[in-house]
Amino acid sequence: MALIKKIRTVSRNGDTSTLLDLILKAFDNNDWSADTYITPIILKTRANNTQLIEALKRLKAYSQMAEKDDERDVAIRSLFKLVEGYVYIPIEEMREAATFVNTKLKNYSLGILNEDYAEQSADTKSLLNDLSKPDVLLAIAKLQGVAQTITTVDTAQKDFDNLALQQAEGESVKKDLASASQLKKELIVDINNNLVGYMNTMAKVNPAVYEATAKTIAELIDNNNELVKRRKKSNEPVSE
Repeated sequence: MALIKKIRTVSRNGDTSTLLDLILKAFDNNDWSADTYITPIILKTRANNTQLIEALKRLKAYSQMAEKDDERDVAIRSLFKLVEGYVYIPIEEMREAATFVNTKLKNYSLGILNEDYAEQSADTKSLLNDLSKPDVLLAIAKLQGVAQTITTVDTAQKDFDNLALQQAEGESVKKDLASASQLKKELIVDINNNLVGYMNTMAKVNPAVYEATAKTIAELIDNNNELVKRRKKSNEPVSE
């Protein structure tokens, strides 16, 4: 059989995690408890890949906060513009209702969109609270679409809060967690140095037990390395 090649060290963090997950699934098809060399490697790889997955989740949550903030900004801007439009409507009852609601919005202004995450969250919640008062709700009820737009703002704020909480928990509970890139490098080095050569040797010495798994691992790593090669040719970044 063809030898298992080493994993390209410039593989992406996410791709490496996916590759390791597939390698572990290949091992799961057999009982390796009798092999005192490969068993601890499998256990270590599984534990380290779990750490890598957690690190990637933390990085993903951090990057998504900007997206959630943009969604919140769009919702808030829509609310201000919608109410402002009603202020000039030639229907007295609606105009008066809009003017009243607009006085609540003017206490904040669209300047809140330029505040930092924490300050904007505090002001948005305060605004939503002001808009939930009975007299304001009566005015809002006269303005078609405003209540729905406020709900959109509320949902966007809650989505942002949930992601911010997830990020905060990730930082506090896993503050000593190594970076995803460092974990990836350590995992690849461990696989390349301790597993690849051993499986290549054992596939020749005891093919009945090792060859099928070794072939699967060889194919998985070849596919990963080919992906890295294609990205390099297209000048696409190969690592996070």
